[in-house]
Amino acid sequence: MKELFAIQSRSFEQQYLSEAVDLLNAAEAAINGKPFTNEDELKSELNSPNFNPQTDVRLFFNDEDRLVGYAEFWDRGQPHVRLFGFGAVHPHFWGRGIGTMILEWFERRAQDSLPLAPADAQVVIHSSVHKQNERAKRLLEKRGYTHVRTFYRMRIDFEQPPMKPNLPQGIQLRPIQNEADLRLGIFADHDSFKDHWGFVQEGQNFESFFERMAYYLRNDPYVDLSRSILAMDGDEVAGVCFNSVGTVQDAKQGWVNILGVRRPWRKRGIGLALLLTSFNTFYLLGLTSAGLGVDSANLTGALRIYEQAGMQVEEEFHTYERELRAGRALFNRG
Repeated sequence: MKELFAIQSRSFEQQYLSEAVDLLNAAEAAINGKPFTNEDELKSELNSPNFNPQTDVRLFFNDEDRLVGYAEFWDRGQPHVRLFGFGAVHPHFWGRGIGTMILEWFERRAQDSLPLAPADAQVVIHSSVHKQNERAKRLLEKRGYTHVRTFYRMRIDFEQPPMKPNLPQGIQLRPIQNEADLRLGIFADHDSFKDHWGFVQEGQNFESFFERMAYYLRNDPYVDLSRSILAMDGDEVAGVCFNSVGTVQDAKQGWVNILGVRRPWRKRGIGLALLLTSFNTFYLLGLTSAGLGVDSANLTGALRIYEQAGMQVEEEFHTYERELRAGRALFNRG
């Protein structure tokens, strides 16, 4: 138990960026054999709007001043009812109480958000872990977290040219070319996900959502807006697909970050057309595979569309929830 009491925590400083990347990659590799991030990606993330690394990141060091634990707390703004905690422990130091310290810090840090939420609103904190991370799942359950949702990471390998898309009548696909297109795409993203699990129905301001998403899309080192696609019905945007060329795990993989079709245009094949167009773009660029993430219980039929396009589940992630304050639910539970 000496190691447990020797742990000290500090605020984030830029000088620890490289050590943080090494820790996150070691923790990920111990579960699935893959890297998690790199310095450019993590730096971009930590500079996100409504995120302050000095208050929203916590670093945990042992008595030899080695970084052994890393934690992030996310409150994406109004109405402050769905909070997020992300943490990792270096695998050489698993089982020494550091994961418990991280969860305790999440819960202390979340207290700052409680007064900002509507007085009658339920407030929860979510944390997601890999299905194979049994140690983390047991710890979360011991702390009162409940498994509430499962997400898949899906993949297709381009062993042959992808299927060609069939465009519905009246729908045109075009790349995102300028700021006006970017705004249309982010609007389509926001509108498409209104009926998805976890979407906050009340109090969310589109402009703050736009600021956060535009920052991510402009600054993530892998997102390629020129390879991202709008589905247009005349002057109206029907859907969007934001794509990345390469990932931290695989420089030869395309990644579909967001694929959304607005409700009035669903069930017409637009989602499949966006997906297959993206696959063909990746293939022509010389990429060898494509991936994306999806809610396994998605109500809009996304999982079926991805399977129809030839994708298969590669990995599974579990989202856990702890209620911090009871009240009226302001985000979707369906």
